[in-house]
Amino acid sequence: MAFVVIIDDDGNVRYGLQNLLESAGHHAVGFESAEDFLGSGLREAVDCAVLDINMPGMSGLDLQQVLAERHPGMPVIFVTAHSDQESKTRALSGGAFAFFGKPVQEDDLLQSIAAAVKGAQRG
Repeated sequence: MAFVVIIDDDGNVRYGLQNLLESAGHHAVGFESAEDFLGSGLREAVDCAVLDINMPGMSGLDLQQVLAERHPGMPVIFVTAHSDQESKTRALSGGAFAFFGKPVQEDDLLQSIAAAVKGAQRG
């Protein structure tokens, strides 16, 4: 079981992913914005972050950079409707474990989270 945060301004996506992850045995918490997550005090406990790219305020790509600086080794997975090549390249070159367009295939996301958390625990 992993502690996964979902940071997406779309409430339907956030709740859907949270339900999916919890049904797979993970502990999941959703945040509407990067700023809400950063202010939550939960950053140190998180095993994996699932991020959207385009959100009001700080973007998912900017949050990824903050997490890389403040919490190196935290796996980041993007699930976004804005899956253009530039965003994908920036996310992956910034250390993202995986990058999915919406709608994401549930099994692909669950497998990526499991692999990311397992890799982070070994690393």
